[in-house]
Amino acid sequence: MSDRKELSLKEIQSISLEILKAVTDVCEELGLRYCLIYGTLIGAVRHHGYIPWDDDVDIMMPRPDYDKLLEYLASHKLPNLSVFNRQTCPEYPYMISRISDDRYILEMENEKSVGMGIFIDVYPFDGLGVEKDESVKFGLKGDHLSSWCYQATRKHYAVETTKSPIKKILKFPVFLIAKIIGKDHFQNKLEKLGGAKDYDKCEYVGCVIWLSWGEKDMFQRKWFDETMKVPFEKYEFRVPKCYDEVLRHTYGDYMQLPPENQRAAHHYYKAFKK
Repeated sequence: MSDRKELSLKEIQSISLEILKAVTDVCEELGLRYCLIYGTLIGAVRHHGYIPWDDDVDIMMPRPDYDKLLEYLASHKLPNLSVFNRQTCPEYPYMISRISDDRYILEMENEKSVGMGIFIDVYPFDGLGVEKDESVKFGLKGDHLSSWCYQATRKHYAVETTKSPIKKILKFPVFLIAKIIGKDHFQNKLEKLGGAKDYDKCEYVGCVIWLSWGEKDMFQRKWFDETMKVPFEKYEFRVPKCYDEVLRHTYGDYMQLPPENQRAAHHYYKAFKK
């Protein structure tokens, strides 16, 4: 692929935006709940579009709506788009779904290629529990298993975003053990957590099958009960009406720009047109 021109960040953002529009149009048409989440939500609130250096799009969907979306997309293929998850692609390394544009291909830095193109992330949010202690305990099971599963799918050991000196020391043996056990073991365990607790009957929710930041990745369900549309680039998309509570819970002062040396994309890939 070295003779092909690598796509720029702006081009990746533009393509991802159109995927987001196509997917959320389906959600609106079918009455499915969704909203922007994580860095995409910060971008919507702080920049009215992408964080300038961000290279992906994240949306959350309550588990019942997520399942309905996947069921719909299984029988109604959107132009140029494919669904990547464990069910559609056994080699796929994650538990969340990605909606990918077939016209592009990614070269992954530390991950086996499964034929995926430029994508958006769709996070299914499950119930975690009614009481906080119960929810944290259940959520941390997902956090722990997600970490092992991620390491099992890396081609080689890498520090990546790990900052804690202790975690850096522990990460290498975890990587070795995870590779020996294999991703399927961890994915099977994570799959049992997904949908185990009813989203609409729990006070606390989160993406238990791919939970990354401990308690910061566990939310009060009421924060997502109402949504509103806000401008994002040239379109409008739904965000939680309680976006301030959601973002402060995870990021603290999210309106403060990070230091310049931290303004970088967090995915490790190059994108090309097929």
